[in-house]
Amino acid sequence: MQRHHRVTGSLRAVARGDVAALEEGRVVEVTVREGASVRKGDVIARGDTRRLEAQKSELQATLQKIEALVAQHQAELRQAKLDLDRHRKLVQSNASTMEEFEHRETAVVVAQAQLESEQRRSGEINSQIELLQIRLDDMTVRAPYNGRIVERHTEPGEWIRAGAPFVTMVSSGQVEAWLEVPERFLHGLVAGDTSEASSLQVDVAELSVNVRGSDRSYPVLSAKRVPDVQARARTFPLVLTLDDANGALTPGMSVDAWIPVGSREPVLTVPKDAVIRSGRTEYVFKATEMDGTVTAVQAPVSVQFETGSLAVIVAENLADGDRVVVEGNERLTSGAPIMVVDSMSTSRRKP
Repeated sequence: MQRHHRVTGSLRAVARGDVAALEEGRVVEVTVREGASVRKGDVIARGDTRRLEAQKSELQATLQKIEALVAQHQAELRQAKLDLDRHRKLVQSNASTMEEFEHRETAVVVAQAQLESEQRRSGEINSQIELLQIRLDDMTVRAPYNGRIVERHTEPGEWIRAGAPFVTMVSSGQVEAWLEVPERFLHGLVAGDTSEASSLQVDVAELSVNVRGSDRSYPVLSAKRVPDVQARARTFPLVLTLDDANGALTPGMSVDAWIPVGSREPVLTVPKDAVIRSGRTEYVFKATEMDGTVTAVQAPVSVQFETGSLAVIVAENLADGDRVVVEGNERLTSGAPIMVVDSMSTSRRKP
């Protein structure tokens, strides 16, 4: 097993940011408060849309007039082309003059120009209506990702400027543990055969993160190194992504973890639950059989590091295969008789 080193850090949200207004206006509604959970697309706030809706109605009325003019100019163009064709035949039969024919040609050109002008106006008005619809949609502010609200910045009735925040939110589902690792362990973590600066030669299945003040460990989903050594502390950030589906973790919490930093070597391990700490003293109870009676004998240990459910220890009075107590050991005294119900709770030597 590899030697491990304990590092500390804190939790950070995968994403954190202000949900801002895209349009200025009066705030009609803010639907969430601090602590609320939201899903991506949920409505967070609404602004007053009456002025924009009035502008849109005005443009739609103008568009109807322009579309009527377009239809009129289309009819005029068709008529001008018919007149031109008729005068072309009349000129060929000497029943009309060339001057009259040229007049009809000009009428076709004028009708075509008028039609194209109104069609361009129609396109411009349609673009303005589309833009107004976008602005109207932007007056309803939605959550950009799954998360929780941590701060509310405005209230209904206030005037909000474009870019000003409605709320601050943090993402949920996953959280990152940012750990500060001494630079001397850098080469033991970084894979040597990759061009990726953040790649690690660490098996995430061997990693877990402990929250301060809690006995619970959280498995690691992924790990990456931030290639930036802090000048004063001489540490670099190691970012471990944790699953937080039940929302038990909060950004800002203090955490620690044991990371592999050395070569593999044989070590003695016991279940973490077997280790009892009293002040600076660490010990386990070894199940010892004598004259047909099994008793608990206190054995001092020194925990080197923890990995998963195991603690790597140094102990003079323990050997590979010795049985240790993992349940009820807090109430035991050395020499007390015990009953062995789980023979799997043994100390083991890991390669």
